[in-house]
Amino acid sequence: MKMSGQMNSKIRIRICSSGDEAALALIGQATFLEAFAGVLEGQNILTHCANAHSVECYRSWLADSRYQLWLAEISPGHAPIGYMTVAPSPFLLPDSSSRDLELKRIYIFSKFQGRGLGKRLLQEAIAESRARMAERLLLGVYEHNDAAIGFYTRMGFRKVGTRKFNMGGLECDDYVMGLTVFASESIHSENIL
Repeated sequence: MKMSGQMNSKIRIRICSSGDEAALALIGQATFLEAFAGVLEGQNILTHCANAHSVECYRSWLADSRYQLWLAEISPGHAPIGYMTVAPSPFLLPDSSSRDLELKRIYIFSKFQGRGLGKRLLQEAIAESRARMAERLLLGVYEHNDAAIGFYTRMGFRKVGTRKFNMGGLECDDYVMGLTVFASESIHSENIL
């Protein structure tokens, strides 16, 4: 089925609030499955999604002031097509700071990638990090996810470490990437505009 109006559609990004947990869980599960189907074991993906992308998980994050979540929606109809979370950093790095934040999740359906939506979401995350006076924005990315690593590198992130990530019982290797967001007024501004 061809979607004739897709190019004329408008995408909005909005901050999530209580009541968005079901939409976040659905888009979280769907985008994670889309990103890793054929790359990682299906049962591990499903187990991970059932736990890490549950309605209860998103409900708890929405109730926690340390978390900020955004939903990308397409019009007409306001169907969710992507989302992002900024959260306290769990990374234990040699230079970890209590002022580090984590770009916990940023996923967009592949048919909407390449339109600048990832960059728009990342700009929201950087603005939120600066508003919180965060020192760095850190993220974990699967070491074989070349497309995501390339995107983050183009946006000014650099590899700062590694971690093990349990994905539904399967231990995966992630790169930890970081972007300094509040060391000075001009840090990486050329990379995010």
